[in-house]
Amino acid sequence: MRLAWPDLVIEHISPDDFGAWILEWAGLIEGRIAPAFMNKFGVWFLRRAEGPVEMLDVFSGTVERVAESYEEFVCNVNDPSWQEAYLLSPLVFTLHEAGKIPGDYQCYAVALHPVMGGPNPMAGELVEPRFVTVMDIPVWQSLCAQFVGRGRA
Repeated sequence: MRLAWPDLVIEHISPDDFGAWILEWAGLIEGRIAPAFMNKFGVWFLRRAEGPVEMLDVFSGTVERVAESYEEFVCNVNDPSWQEAYLLSPLVFTLHEAGKIPGDYQCYAVALHPVMGGPNPMAGELVEPRFVTVMDIPVWQSLCAQFVGRGRA
């Protein structure tokens, strides 16, 4: 089995969906942004109007710059080692083998969320497929924001 790009990312996010889903992170994300895409665990890659691309890690509730420009970001995304680290391609492969495949408007959710003691795949921690479920994106975004203390009041 070989993974395709749609197996690794959620892209073509409508403006309405983006507005609703990112609203969960109000206060953490400021300024003008647009989605580049999400990985299959709901981690955001966001384009800034000024050029940089930032990652919103839904497991830690942190934002970090991952590229100084969109062009640099595209180059990084095409690197298999970047895909392993940021798109979690080995874990996605394992989940596909286990028959866990998200549908439209769905992503993977780790139970327990890392702040509750579960493994953090973005930190390179081992995640067994039995601790991963498929969940609707807006539900996972809301839960993650609440877990890391960033949810809407």
